[in-house]
Amino acid sequence: MGGLEKSSVQHPINIASLAAFLLSNGIDTRIVDFEVEPLSDDDFAARVSDYEPDLVGFTCLSATVVAASRLARVVKSCCPDALVVAGGPHISAMPQRSLQEFEAFDVAVFGEGEKTLLELSQRASEGSRPVLKGVRGVAYRDGSQITIEQPRPLIRDLDALPFPARHLLNLELYRAGPTPGVADTSSRSTVLFTSRGCTEDCSFCASKITFSRRLRFRSAEHVLAEVKQCIEKFHFDHYTIDDDTFTLNRKRLAKLLEGFAQLGISWDCDTRVNAVDRDMLANMKAAGCKKVAFGIESGSDRIRKLIKKRITEEQIVTAFDAARRVGLATEAFFIIGSHPSETLDEVKMTLRLAKRVAPDFIVVNVVTPFPGTELYNIMQAGGYMPETLDWEKFDCTHTQPSWHTQHFSSDDLVRLQRWFYLRYSLSPRFILSTLRRIKSLKALRYYVSTALGFFKYLLFEKRR
Repeated sequence: MGGLEKSSVQHPINIASLAAFLLSNGIDTRIVDFEVEPLSDDDFAARVSDYEPDLVGFTCLSATVVAASRLARVVKSCCPDALVVAGGPHISAMPQRSLQEFEAFDVAVFGEGEKTLLELSQRASEGSRPVLKGVRGVAYRDGSQITIEQPRPLIRDLDALPFPARHLLNLELYRAGPTPGVADTSSRSTVLFTSRGCTEDCSFCASKITFSRRLRFRSAEHVLAEVKQCIEKFHFDHYTIDDDTFTLNRKRLAKLLEGFAQLGISWDCDTRVNAVDRDMLANMKAAGCKKVAFGIESGSDRIRKLIKKRITEEQIVTAFDAARRVGLATEAFFIIGSHPSETLDEVKMTLRLAKRVAPDFIVVNVVTPFPGTELYNIMQAGGYMPETLDWEKFDCTHTQPSWHTQHFSSDDLVRLQRWFYLRYSLSPRFILSTLRRIKSLKALRYYVSTALGFFKYLLFEKRR
C-alpha cells in the first residue's frame, strides 16, 4: 500500500530550493503549496494582491498544469503587471505547446530552474514588460510568435547551491509522512535530494527531461551540513532521500553512512536492485536506514527489456532477499501496461514476482505516457491516445486514463490496478508481515488509518 489518499505528503523541496537561490541573491520570495493549503481563488488573489510580486512562478506536472493555468489567470486579474512563469517537468517537455495552450503563462522555463528564475526575477523587477531576449532556458511570446531561447547549461557544482528554504513552508501543515511506513516511526520528516540526474533511460520516466542523464552529486559534507541544519533548526528526525538512485557512488555513500550514524537519524531511500548488495544494505541499516524502495515495474523479462529497465529477475530476487535478511523494510513500484504490448499473462507474472519478493509496501501505477518520454511517442504513434489530451487525466490515481494499450482498455487498466492491489494486500503473508510491524499504539493508528483510506480508494472511489 502507500501513496494513496494522504498517507504521504512531501515537502516541495524543488520549490524550496528555487526559493533559497532567489533569497541568497537578494530576491524577496514566498511559497504557497496548494497540496496542503488549498486556497480558494479569492483567497489566493487576496494573498497575491497583498504581496504585489514582480513575478509569480508555478511548477507544473502534467496533471497540475490546468490548475496552474487557472491560478495564473487569477494572478493576471489581480496583479496584471506581474510576470507569470511556469516550469516543471510538463513545461520542460513541451515549452512551446504549453504557451500555446495556456495564454496566462508569459514565460515557460525548461530545464534546471535556479539561474533562469533568478535572471527572470531580476528582469521582472525592472518593469512590467521586461526584455526576455537572451535569457537561456526559456520560451516566451514575442508579439504573435513564440521565441525559444537556447538551453541553459546545467549547474556543475551542486554544493554551491544554498540549502532549501524550508522556513518558507508552513511545516505544521505536513502532517503525514513523506513516504509510506515512516509516519509510525517518526514525528518529523523531510525530504533530501543529494544528487541530480539519472544515467538510466527508462522509456516511461520523465526525470531526464529536466536534469538530463548526466548524474551530478552533492558532496557528503554538503549533504550532512544540510541534515545538521534540519536537526538544529527544524528538529527533523527522519529523512526521505528522493534521489533516483541513491547508492550509485559507493565512496560517497560510505561517508554519508558514517555521518548519518553519528547524527543518529533515521532515513529511507530509492535505488536500483542492481546497485546494492547485502554488505551495503547491512551498512545502511546500521546507519539508520529504515526502508529501501526499488522500481521493478514488471515481472516479465520481455517487458523490462522493452521499457529499458536493465534489470533481471535474479537481481530483483537477490536485492529483496538481502534487504529482508538485514532487517530493512522494502517498497516496490509496479506499472500496469508499462509497455503498450503488455498482455494479461504478463501482468499475472508481475503479481507472482511481487508475491515472491514480498515487499512490505507496494505502489501500483497505471501506465501514464508523460510528455517528453519515449513511451509518449510510442503510444502516440500507435494510436493509443486521443488527439486532444486532457492533462488532468495524467494524475491516474484519482482519474480515469484517456488512453488504452494494445490489449487493455482504459477501464481494463484501472480494473487490473485494483485487482493487483487487492490480490497482494489481502494475501495472508502480507497481512501477517504488516501485523508484525505494529509495535506501538502510534503504529497501530497509522496502519489502521492507511488501510481504511486504501480500501475506500480501491472499492468506493469513482475515477473522474
